[in-house]
Amino acid sequence: MTILAAGIVGLMGLLRGSISISGSARDVTTASLFASQRLEEALLIPKADDGDTEGAFDAKYRWKLSSVPLPEDEAVPVEGRRFRVTVSWDDGTHPRSLELSASRWRRKAGTGG
Repeated sequence: MTILAAGIVGLMGLLRGSISISGSARDVTTASLFASQRLEEALLIPKADDGDTEGAFDAKYRWKLSSVPLPEDEAVPVEGRRFRVTVSWDDGTHPRSLELSASRWRRKAGTGG
C-alpha cells in the first residue's frame, strides 16, 4: 500500500506540472495571437502617429503599441516606420510579456512609380 501511495503522489505531482505547463503555453499562444492582430491593424493605418498607445484585450491581457519613423536617407526613395506591440499579462506567479515588431516601407511622395 505504501508503494502504491507513493506512486500515486508522484503521478499527481507530474499531473500538476503538466497542467501548469499547458496553461503557460495557452497564455503565450493567446498573447501571440493578440499581438499579431494588433500589429496587423497598426500596419494598415495609412498615416500612423508617432508615439505609444495602450489598451486591453480583456481583463487579463494588456497591449502597448509604439510607432516611430525610421531614419531617412535622401538617396533612398522610401520612408519607413517601425511598429512594436507588447502584450503583457500576469500568470498568477509572475508578470509575463511578449513583443512583436514589424516595419512598413512606402515610396516617398513625388519619387515616381
